[in-house]
Amino acid sequence: MLNADTNKDPRPGKVYLVGAGPGNPEDLTLRAYRILTKAEIILYDALLDPSFLEIFPKSAIVHYVGKRSGAHSATQEEINQLLLSYALSGKNVVRLKGGDPFVFGRGGEELITLVNHNIKYEIVPGVSSLNAGSSFAGFPLTHRGLSRQVLIMDGHTVLNEETDWEWFAKFKGTIALFMGTSSLPKIANLLLQHGSSADLPVALVENASLENFNIQICSLKEAANSYLEKKTQGPGIIYIGKVVRFLENKKLTSTFSQFSKESFLGQISSEIQGGKNES
Repeated sequence: MLNADTNKDPRPGKVYLVGAGPGNPEDLTLRAYRILTKAEIILYDALLDPSFLEIFPKSAIVHYVGKRSGAHSATQEEINQLLLSYALSGKNVVRLKGGDPFVFGRGGEELITLVNHNIKYEIVPGVSSLNAGSSFAGFPLTHRGLSRQVLIMDGHTVLNEETDWEWFAKFKGTIALFMGTSSLPKIANLLLQHGSSADLPVALVENASLENFNIQICSLKEAANSYLEKKTQGPGIIYIGKVVRFLENKKLTSTFSQFSKESFLGQISSEIQGGKNES
C-alpha cells in the first residue's frame, strides 16, 4: 500500500548565496567552506580560480554560469531559473559568487527571486574584491589625514547616468571603480574638467589574491590619456585617491604565504573533522 505522501512534490531545498572572496580558495571564510563542501548543486562564477573545482564535492552537480564583459555563459534569468528548479526539487544549492554577493554581484536580484517563490535561503558574506584589492596592493581604503570615506562606483553605467561630476571631483576620500577599466579615460577626463587634481594618484589592481596579481599606478592626468591598460584577463579594480601614495618608494611584491594550497585545505578539513568529533 502506497503512503499518502508518495505523490506529493518533494520538500523544497535551500539556496545559499555564498561569497567566494577575490578568487583564491584560501580567501574563503570557514562558513563558506563548510557549506560548499556539503553542496548538492553548485552554480559558480567566472571570477574564481580553477582550483576551486578541487574542493567541490565529487557528488555535486556543477554548473559554470560565468559572466564577463561581452561573454555570458548564462543570462541572469537563466541563473534564476536554475536556482528555482533545483531548490523546488528538494536540493541544497550553492550559488558561489566572486567577492561578496551583495557588492556588484547581483545577489539582490537572486534573493528577490528566492523570496518571491518562498524558497529558503541563507546569505554567506565573502571578502569583497573592494578591500582585497587594496590590501594585496598594500594601501588602505581609509587612513587618518588622507581618506575617511570610500565611494564605490560602477564604471559601466556611471557615464550613462546623470552624474554630478562636480560633486565627485570634490570628493575627499577614496574612489573605487568596479568594471571601469575601459571607461577610466573618460571618467578621469570628466574629473579633471570639474576640478580634480591632475596629480591625484590612480591604481589599477588586477587579480588580487592570485599568482598573476598585477598593479599599475599613475596620475589622474595620465589615466585620462589611457596610460593604464589591463595586463591580464582577470578582474580589475580602479582606485583613485591619496591613499594610493602608500605605494610610493616601496618595492612592489606580492606577499603570498609559502604554504601550499593543498596543506591549507587539508588543515581546514582536519579542523572541521576535529570539531565534529568533539561535538
